[in-house]
Amino acid sequence: MNKLQAAIKLLLLPAALVLGACAVSPVGVSTDASIWNINSLSRIGGSSAQVLGNPQVVNTALGTAVRFDGDGDRLLVDANPLGDANEFTIEIIFNPADAYPNNLEPRFFHIESRDNPNRRVTIELRLNEKKQWYLDAYIKSEKSQFTLIDPTKVHPIGEWAHAAITFKNREFVSYVNGQKELVGQVDYLPIASNAKTSIGARMNQVHWFKGDIAQARITRRALSPAEFLKVPSR
Repeated sequence: MNKLQAAIKLLLLPAALVLGACAVSPVGVSTDASIWNINSLSRIGGSSAQVLGNPQVVNTALGTAVRFDGDGDRLLVDANPLGDANEFTIEIIFNPADAYPNNLEPRFFHIESRDNPNRRVTIELRLNEKKQWYLDAYIKSEKSQFTLIDPTKVHPIGEWAHAAITFKNREFVSYVNGQKELVGQVDYLPIASNAKTSIGARMNQVHWFKGDIAQARITRRALSPAEFLKVPSR
C-alpha cells in the first residue's frame, strides 16, 4: 500500500465507523417506542411500580408475565409513556381469564394524572356469559370523549391476544389481533407528564382484570397493523 492509498483509507475510516454504528440498530425497531415487558413487580419499562394486592410473576407459553387475580391486584407504574405526543399507538399482549359474572368490566391499562382526571386513556374489556370478551377503548379530554365498543365483536377467553389503539388527527381506531374493529372521532389532549399508568385495574382501584399480561408497547406515532407486535402463536 502506497502513501496515497494509506491516506485515503484513514480519511474513509471515520465514515465507515459511523455507518457501522447505525447498522447495529435492528430493522423495524422504532426509536419513538417504549417497550414494556410486564415481567416484574418492581419496575416496568424502566420506571418504578407500586404493587397493590398480590399479583404474581409467572411462566407462560409466551415467557414471563404478570398474573392478576381479578380481586385487588394491580401495578401502578410511575410513568406516562405518551408524554406530549399528539399521535400514538398503544399495544398490549394479554390472556384474559374468565371472571364472569363477578367482574364484567375489567380495566387493564389506564393512563391519567391525579391533577386532571378529565384527560385519560383507558383500554378495557367486557365479558359475557359465553366465555367471551370484547374490547372497550376510551379517550377523554376537556374538549370531547369517545368510546370504541361493540358487543358483537367477541373473542374467546383463555387465549393470548393482541389489542391496539391508534390516534392521529382526531381519528381513534381499535384493533384486535391486527384486525381493525372500530373507528371514531375524538379530541385528544396530551396528558400531564406526572401521570401514572395503572395495569390490571382502573386508576381508582375498581374493575379488576383477571388473567396474564405479557407486554405493552407505546409508540408516539400511529402505526399501521403491519407494524404491530405479533403474538407468537398467531
